[in-house]
Amino acid sequence: MLTRFNAGLERFFYLVGGAFFLAFILCVLFQIVARNSSLGTFVWTDEVAMFCFVWTVFLGSAVGYRRGVHYVVEVLPASFTRTNTALTLLALFLCLPVIWVLTVNGWTYAEMSWRRFSFSLGFPMFYQNAAVAVSGAAMAIFSLELIVTTAGRLFTNRQVEDRE
Repeated sequence: MLTRFNAGLERFFYLVGGAFFLAFILCVLFQIVARNSSLGTFVWTDEVAMFCFVWTVFLGSAVGYRRGVHYVVEVLPASFTRTNTALTLLALFLCLPVIWVLTVNGWTYAEMSWRRFSFSLGFPMFYQNAAVAVSGAAMAIFSLELIVTTAGRLFTNRQVEDRE
């Protein structure tokens, strides 16, 4: 059930992040065309592009965390299956304090920005800064699934022993 929920959440983040990325590209493209033509400059494009970029990065980082595509340092050969699985489980537990900081401090930072407004658009910066907390919360939910799955692989796959 958690896997299905996380798959839906990942897909939602992937689609929303993709939409924000497309909006980011279009804003920057419009800004370039406007500056190099007689249209002039538009201040709002900077803020919209930054908003879209921030949300794209943080939603993408949550998706990347669930998919396991962040940087990994492989210490042992792939033939050390159980040891590598145990190290993966350890790494997942070591990510939890970082996820905690992202979620709790990200939310605190977002709440502090209710009274800060964007210069040209005039909306509260909360909506941009909430991306950190949303990403952290998603990573926390994804962590539950990843830890259970990895622990299950570690403790049920006893027939494969490391060659040391």
